[in-house]
Amino acid sequence: MIKFSLLRIVLFFLLLVVFPASIFAQTGFRKLSPGKMAVGMGYQRYRPPTRTDAPFRFYAQTLLGNLDYSFNPDLKISLLPGVSFFEVNAQNPYEIAPSPSMDIRLLNVNDMNMTGLKFFILGGFRTQYMNVVRTGDLPLHSVNMALRGGAGFLHILETDNDWRLVPFFGMFYTRAWNNVSTTRRVHVNTSQNFFTGEAGVEIDLSPTMSAIGSLEFSFESSELLYRFGLNFYQSSTSAVASEMNPIDSSVSRATAASGETTLAEEPEVISESGNIDYAPNIEIAGPQYKFKVEPEYPARAKETRQQGEVILEAIINEEGIPIDIVPRTLLGFGLEAAAMNALEQTRFYPAIYRGQPIPTRVAIRYKFTLKGISE
Repeated sequence: MIKFSLLRIVLFFLLLVVFPASIFAQTGFRKLSPGKMAVGMGYQRYRPPTRTDAPFRFYAQTLLGNLDYSFNPDLKISLLPGVSFFEVNAQNPYEIAPSPSMDIRLLNVNDMNMTGLKFFILGGFRTQYMNVVRTGDLPLHSVNMALRGGAGFLHILETDNDWRLVPFFGMFYTRAWNNVSTTRRVHVNTSQNFFTGEAGVEIDLSPTMSAIGSLEFSFESSELLYRFGLNFYQSSTSAVASEMNPIDSSVSRATAASGETTLAEEPEVISESGNIDYAPNIEIAGPQYKFKVEPEYPARAKETRQQGEVILEAIINEEGIPIDIVPRTLLGFGLEAAAMNALEQTRFYPAIYRGQPIPTRVAIRYKFTLKGISE
């Protein structure tokens, strides 16, 4: 059950003010385990350019749903079905019926050789059907299609609470087609190219929920697209605990037993890596530590006396190097970042299958404890 503090409620409504009337079921940047899914829901508002050659200007409001599926921790596909409602600013009596649409998107997020900085590649296809009714005339049927692709950067920022902010910026190229016809003849059959930019922020509200808001703008006109969305993820922490088989729990037991009942003036800091959890297989010798780097206890966590267990999921490749590191907890206060930094420097003996090293997906647990503070 999600508990919202006063700060969360205030920030949530500030987002609604910054992105007015602009909720959008939008693909989030959070990485998922292979085979995991996420869902979202939302509303979008489009503001047309101030100057246009069209006989009228229209504002569009769109209700959407969102379904994400992850192929691997870096790549996922999103399906966004929706329905749009149009407001026409024209002297002639136009009426546009609710218009169905479908978006298909592919998102790839990769790490860069800079702390916390990542780059993403986003591409997709969108189609929408519109039915325009004109008084005393045949209705117009409009089919709009667009291919959109681009790239950008994002940065993970830890906060003093358990939230994590991910600001992002991207630039996109779109190729759009429009066909307008009646039952008798084709009136318009055009295509156009345009460039847009998008800036926004995603907020991890909990391990299973995030909010994302952005503003997309054209480099050629004053049209704007406001976005804000909520995404809900399958819980991964419980899945890791149930699907993985711990090799040795002695470190976790020893760490958990290290607390004392009295509070010292300056609590002793304990940050320790523990189990390597992996899917059991009698034919595979699991990975083992070659040399281990223990995480540094973040200053913010020490100051606020925050402690707990961080679970990281990663792939130990054939050379014993951890790759595709993804946090499966959301403690905040820099704890996940400290654990990830330590794991990146740790090396392993890889898993062995029939005498050959093989890549293996594992979960690594890091225990952060302030001695003298009961959990």
